[in-house]
Amino acid sequence: MLYVLPAVLLLFSLAFVIVWAVDKLRLYLLWCALCFLCIGLAMLSQLVDIPADDGQNTMLTTVIYVAGTLAGGQGILRRSGLSLPLWFCVASLALVLGGVIYFIYPHPSLLGRVYVLNLGLACMILAIVWYLRSLVYGSPADKLILGMLVLVAVQFFPRTLLTAHSIVSEGTPVDFAFTPFWQWTVFSTAVAAVIAGLVLFAAAGADRFNELVHERDSDPLTGLLNRRGLETRMLAKGRGNISGWIVACDIDYFKTINDVYGHATGDAVLKEFTDVLQAHLRSRDLTARTGGEEFILYLDDLPSDAAFALVETIRQNVKAHEFSRLSNGAKVTCSFGVVRLRHKDDLWQAVERADKVLYAAKEAGRDRTLFEENVS
Repeated sequence: MLYVLPAVLLLFSLAFVIVWAVDKLRLYLLWCALCFLCIGLAMLSQLVDIPADDGQNTMLTTVIYVAGTLAGGQGILRRSGLSLPLWFCVASLALVLGGVIYFIYPHPSLLGRVYVLNLGLACMILAIVWYLRSLVYGSPADKLILGMLVLVAVQFFPRTLLTAHSIVSEGTPVDFAFTPFWQWTVFSTAVAAVIAGLVLFAAAGADRFNELVHERDSDPLTGLLNRRGLETRMLAKGRGNISGWIVACDIDYFKTINDVYGHATGDAVLKEFTDVLQAHLRSRDLTARTGGEEFILYLDDLPSDAAFALVETIRQNVKAHEFSRLSNGAKVTCSFGVVRLRHKDDLWQAVERADKVLYAAKEAGRDRTLFEENVS
């Protein structure tokens, strides 16, 4: 039974490697694997007494424990696009290892070493939580990871402070393994490891699911919503209970751009056009590309004059924008058809109405914004 926990930790490490092998884009899983590997090896080293010298064993396992904690923190930070600063890693190792060495040679004390190592690791994890504090505003998976880290860090304090006194001598590793401190360490570490492993696996699964949903609901060229994505987001807003404006937008003479400059340039124009759109819309507005050069905007509830001003600003900025792949002086214009989306209106019926207004804007000469009430 002594070796069950190291075995469990090593199995979790292997599982992370296997999951990474299936989805190699998630490099943070390798850091998580290294975390479980290090902690498992450190515990195993203590149990089998390798190296046999007590001081050397303590220093080696301290380095491995600290490395494992840093690897786990690095992995979780990498998942969020962050990274542990080098100074933090060096300072953590120096402080914890330095404290342990102090209680090995100048002032030998097993109890002192236990306090330094366990409370030092707890403080490191809490510092990692601080680096990840923005996750409190993130997805459910983000919050779950943050809560898991707090739980893992906090469990060090009562376990160490309440049971460390049971270590009364520099006994052999086998004797040490039967102290209340070690038994509680095994129990709490086992629980924390299982919770941490399952939470990280669940987060990886949630990340993959969210990516698949994003791919399903997004236009691959511009990154905007597609038709399905627009409908899904409108449903999430409570489509039958919202009001606002539906805007049908079309780039004028886009076929000519493709014919003259080629489809690669046409794609570049679409991307830059998207950037101009996004620069002037609010976070609560929605933008979808529903066809080649056709876009649908949802503007969250605005007075009609404010909606007109916003759409006109976009139109004028598109006209003024210098598209990088077009000849000097070449201008891109666009036309807009705007209709009111009222409570209980069907989205696609409103889009159809907006398309008719857009058609009227093109018939009237293009490069203009037209509202439904202005169409005879």
